[in-house]
Amino acid sequence: MRILFLLAHPDDETFGPGGTIAKYARLGHEVRLVTATRGEAGMAGTPPLTDQDHLGEFRSAELEAAAAVLGVAKVNFLGFNDGKLAFVPREKLVESAVRVIREARPHVLMSFGPDGVSGHMDHKVMCEVALAAYGRAGDPGWYPGHFRDGELCPWTPFKLYQFELSLELLFAFGVPLHGVSEENLTTIIDTSADAPTKLRAFDCHRTQHKDVERILSRPGFHEFLRRETYVLARTRLEGLLLPESDLLAGIPKE
Repeated sequence: MRILFLLAHPDDETFGPGGTIAKYARLGHEVRLVTATRGEAGMAGTPPLTDQDHLGEFRSAELEAAAAVLGVAKVNFLGFNDGKLAFVPREKLVESAVRVIREARPHVLMSFGPDGVSGHMDHKVMCEVALAAYGRAGDPGWYPGHFRDGELCPWTPFKLYQFELSLELLFAFGVPLHGVSEENLTTIIDTSADAPTKLRAFDCHRTQHKDVERILSRPGFHEFLRRETYVLARTRLEGLLLPESDLLAGIPKE
């Protein structure tokens, strides 16, 4: 089956759902990644590994390396400016996301929750973009120009998930991020077997080494590696049993 992650920056895939990506890729599913920006407004490393003019190119290469470690089949860059997604016309963002959904035809779409985990505005925007794109990708009335070449057709994923962290876990470990109550999590993925792969992907993001070291030094960080958690935000399936332990639960085989 096919899973598409719709995120904002290089490193979002590793700092967030990297264990889930590695797990489903290892199990033979096609995992693709869409990143709205190239991270050109972020850190360049300590000491700097490149200058600001080339940071987007450098971080894109870091993402490609991390994606290869995690087993991602394909990476798409939407080409929008880092830190400025809130100022991009929303239609432009949503249409770009819809085009990729129609091309990739994922069974599962994944993005951020409303608070974007870190509170980053770009993350919040991509949450909204994913919700809108999920609703529009299967409706031929939206962006009919996509169908003129005959290669694309309407497609609605079976599920849309939002990556979230447990408030209880964040409180226990003193991590200053946004989360949701454990009782509101719908999906808990056991990623313990893929923790070493996720750690290798962290090593690819050398410009973000300062943040990586800060995260890895947190007491109990390995609890984050052991389980990754989600909220099922949209689905076209009926009768799903929640909570669940598999993103693909209930999806009919092709």
